[in-house]
Amino acid sequence: MKWGLLGYGRIALKFEQSIEASFEDSIVAIASRSQYDKIPDSYKAYKDYLQLLEDPEVEIIYICTIHTTHKEWTMAALNAGKHVLCEKPMSTSAEDVKEMTECAQVNNRFLMEAIWSRYLPGYQEAIRLIKSGAIGEVKMIQANFGFQMNPEDPKDRLVKKELAGGAIWDVGIYPISLAMDICQSSPSEIQALGKLNGNGVEESAIINLSFPGEVLASLSCSFDMQLKNQAMITGSKGYIIMEDFWKCEKLFLQTENDKMEISRPMISTGFYHEILA
Repeated sequence: MKWGLLGYGRIALKFEQSIEASFEDSIVAIASRSQYDKIPDSYKAYKDYLQLLEDPEVEIIYICTIHTTHKEWTMAALNAGKHVLCEKPMSTSAEDVKEMTECAQVNNRFLMEAIWSRYLPGYQEAIRLIKSGAIGEVKMIQANFGFQMNPEDPKDRLVKKELAGGAIWDVGIYPISLAMDICQSSPSEIQALGKLNGNGVEESAIINLSFPGEVLASLSCSFDMQLKNQAMITGSKGYIIMEDFWKCEKLFLQTENDKMEISRPMISTGFYHEILA
């Protein structure tokens, strides 16, 4: 596939490295308003996003701008006949995502939310072990993802309500998606507590979910404190620990009869696996 990147920030740079490692896909064009001068000469460079969407050589667009722009540019790309990989969260309401999905269906184009962790070998191995019954019937999922943001240099997109800021959209989405991937369903009950900043945006949150089959999930996220970013999935016959589960390369499996450490390194920056999928 021939890719166009809509946005050229930190995540786009990692994505670019993994594209180069794939040997199957290639980037042909990049559009950026703020980082235009940093686009390498090897790509076609656009300051206007619409020019990227009109480029006939581009087959699929990776949208990696701020959350509040995802719906607008996803639908514009789909209507321009492009396939779309949209950075998470796809948008900030169920109504938006429904409209975006319908737009993809009408245009007969591929659309996916870019939760890259789902495609990592370590993550996939954890899901495989759970499905194989290695830990028996899943009973509880515990997962944390938090980091300490520099209070002297806060990122606007994290701390401002009008930019869809908050720990849940930025890092909470990872433990939530892990729980849903394991249970293969939406939660039947949701409880949440959050610590809000002066803008009414959550700096930290604790999320408790109940899933069909009496599976419980206890999840936390923060950009106000460094958490131990691991996941523990407990079943009737043992448990799995995923170290740094959102970029998982190492698992620990403990059962009544076995104890095992499993290594599953990622390729390049890890986005390689999402690109391949």
